[in-house]
Amino acid sequence: MRWRASAVGGFLCAITAVEAHAHGVVGERAFIEPFITEDVNPKNEFVIARPEWDHSRDGSALSVGFGLEKKISDRFSLTLDSEWDTTDPKGPGELHEDGFNNLSISPKYAFFINPAREAIASIALEASAPTGTQNVGAEPDWAFKPFLLYGKGLGDLPSAVKYLRPLALQGDAGFEVSTDHDRTTTFAHNVAVEYSVPYLQSFVRDLGLRWPLSNLIADTEFNFEHGVNGADHGHTKAFATPGVVYMDRYVELGVAGRFPLNDRAHQELDWGIIWIVDLFIDDILPWTRWQLIGGMQPPSGLPGGSAL
Repeated sequence: MRWRASAVGGFLCAITAVEAHAHGVVGERAFIEPFITEDVNPKNEFVIARPEWDHSRDGSALSVGFGLEKKISDRFSLTLDSEWDTTDPKGPGELHEDGFNNLSISPKYAFFINPAREAIASIALEASAPTGTQNVGAEPDWAFKPFLLYGKGLGDLPSAVKYLRPLALQGDAGFEVSTDHDRTTTFAHNVAVEYSVPYLQSFVRDLGLRWPLSNLIADTEFNFEHGVNGADHGHTKAFATPGVVYMDRYVELGVAGRFPLNDRAHQELDWGIIWIVDLFIDDILPWTRWQLIGGMQPPSGLPGGSAL
């Protein structure tokens, strides 16, 4: 395949022509790594654990997710992630199973960033390889999920509603398609609604809250899966994931509940708990700020002087 030099040069300019945004910072907004919703921001991070305990009428399951994201340029990153799953079914004769799920690789490109409006949009493609244990639900075929991601802080609201400025939205939407035509194609849409105490104290009104309250961000997510074809055609599952996270310059720690919002979702889940431990490796290990396109990048902490 031939590439014109001008096309290559234009592409490189496009993916490097923006100020670095560490830890998901866009303007004065620091976006979190959500529990279920995909993070819109390219960044350097190591999710060392994302444990989730789910209880349903069929039994219980524990999954421990983990992943590494590395920025290739200011706007482009690559993520590798997987999870360890264990299942304990209630049915007689059904056995406890455990093993790794499939390995996923996801390139992500932020094609729109507006710091003044605290707005960002990205595209990504998640490719899942059939590397996992089928007894814990790993699919035996390749699957692909192209999706759109977006984030918007409400810091540009008028002063009459200034206490809404700490609100922010993140979301993703995309189709998950398997190379096995007998599998259901699903359309997934997730929305995270965040309220940032650090933003409130730094840019709206300083309430005098001290650590650790000054670093808390409330997060409520709504998660939807709609069957496009196959056995789940026409059926939608809806879940709510309310929680809270602590975030500073080096780490994000969080816990949230998982609850079904409709009958279809209740067939899969009665309730669940999910945690997250996310390390911002570009400040913990400064050498990780090196990028294939752009070289070594300077440090940049959280906005408003809220880094610890």
